[in-house]
Amino acid sequence: MNTKKIESKETAPGEYGDLFELLMKELKLFKRKFILSLRSVSTNEPQRYGLRYFEKQYQAEVLRLFNEERFEEILRIPVGEVGRCATQLECRYIDSGKIVGLQVNEARPHEGGRYVGLTPAKVFLDEEGEKLVRIAAQISQKS
Repeated sequence: MNTKKIESKETAPGEYGDLFELLMKELKLFKRKFILSLRSVSTNEPQRYGLRYFEKQYQAEVLRLFNEERFEEILRIPVGEVGRCATQLECRYIDSGKIVGLQVNEARPHEGGRYVGLTPAKVFLDEEGEKLVRIAAQISQKS
C-alpha cells in the first residue's frame, strides 16, 4: 500500500464512513485474535483505542481543526464529561505509529442511539502515522 493517508467516503450528506469499518473491513489492517483482541496484520501489535468527549459548543471548532489536521490543537479544547457528550474524537492506533486512525463522531440518541461520522475517518500509515502517534496516545480521556 503506497498511500500514506486514506479517508472514508461520505455515506449521506454530512455523514461519513466509520473508522472501525475502514480499518477492519475495507483496508483489512487489523484482524481479530481471540474474541476481544484486535491486532495489526503487518506488525501483530494490539490496537489501542481512545475517545475524547466535547461539549456541543465546541463542536464547530473541533470539526474545523480536524479538517485542517491540526490534531494537537484539538487536545487543548476543554473536554466534556465522559459518556455525556455527543461530540467525540475517536482514535485507533498501534504503538509503533504504523497505523493511526482518527475520526470525529456524534452520538445521536434521538435517532435510535446511532453514531454518525461527522468527518471522514482518516487513517495515517507508516511515517505519516509515526508523526501522529504521540498525539493519538493522548486522546483517551480519563473518567
